[in-house]
Amino acid sequence: SSGINAEYGVHMAFVARLLSSRASHLYQLQRCFSASADIPGMMEKFKPLITDRMVHDTGVSAVLKLSDTEWTLDLRDDGTIKNGADETADIVLDMNNETFLKLVDGSTTTAAAYMSGQLKLEGNIMQAMKLSGLFKSMQGAIKDAS
Repeated sequence: SSGINAEYGVHMAFVARLLSSRASHLYQLQRCFSASADIPGMMEKFKPLITDRMVHDTGVSAVLKLSDTEWTLDLRDDGTIKNGADETADIVLDMNNETFLKLVDGSTTTAAAYMSGQLKLEGNIMQAMKLSGLFKSMQGAIKDAS
């Protein structure tokens, strides 16, 4: 019986470590981008991530409709992130700020958010998937900032 208890203790210690590491990451994310989610501040940090290569590889322009703001991610022509919705965008990703933060911190994917109904899409799902490279770069920028 003591062997089972020891194994249980090791297992619980692992779970506690995992939860505290996850909580620490989420705390850092919230600290960088407060609960009100400084989306404009995040977008400023993300602008330099859009490289000519990313534009060439992605070739998609998307509007992000978030809880209280809209942004255009132009990975088709200009390679920019700008406030407001560009009517000529290829796709529209409609989600709340919390879902956007989950995409950016890596705790969900475009496909998972879409399948669970947290992300509504106007346009081609394959084009939306092409944005995953940008979201991965955003994850790196957040980790560097924390």
